[in-house]
Amino acid sequence: MIIYIALDDKNYVDGWGSTRSNEDEIELQLDKEHEFFDSDFSCWKYENDELIFDEEKRDRLIVEREAEENKPIEQERIEALESALLELILND
Repeated sequence: MIIYIALDDKNYVDGWGSTRSNEDEIELQLDKEHEFFDSDFSCWKYENDELIFDEEKRDRLIVEREAEENKPIEQERIEALESALLELILND
């Protein structure tokens, strides 16, 4: 399967598609079963004319995504602050 990859400034895949979007994209021939298609493409780096999976980057992205998912949403934060303020006022 032929795909076209766009790279960021550190040669990590920034996007890919089955058609070329611009002249800067790199054409690659990959087997349809290649693990590239079953993983986060942004964890792949293009070096020496091949794709290399970066496990450390994958691990960093997992930690970042989990932290983002576990952040309280704005409304929850407001309600928690209101509740804490009300408790302070009532306990004085």
